[in-house]
Amino acid sequence: MTGEHGNIVLLDPSGNVTWSSNHTQVSRPNVLLLDIGNLVIKEGTENSQTYFWQSFDYPTHILLPAMKLGWKLSTCLNRYLTSWKRSEDPSTGGFSIKLDHHGFPEIFLWDMRVYADGGQDLNVLGGG
Repeated sequence: MTGEHGNIVLLDPSGNVTWSSNHTQVSRPNVLLLDIGNLVIKEGTENSQTYFWQSFDYPTHILLPAMKLGWKLSTCLNRYLTSWKRSEDPSTGGFSIKLDHHGFPEIFLWDMRVYADGGQDLNVLGGG
């Protein structure tokens, strides 16, 4: 379903919000699942390729064709992959694959568990 701000809202059987997308300020939201697997919000029925929100901007543990990693400079959005906590638990795990754009851009595998345990710096496991 769509919320009052044009965002996607998932409800549990009791009607409580379990997940929602970012607010989009779309007056007539149209939610579409594209053939490539991208879930998007567009304004009304317009034929524009302008999306107010798209799932490909928020990848999880899988990189599909047409998805992008790294910084979207126009919105300062950092798109990166994260591991699952466990094979039966899809919540965010301890590892991420991120583009480090400081200096010469490189892709690194980050061990976020070190940082969460009070470490001073992220433990970089490998570089590209």
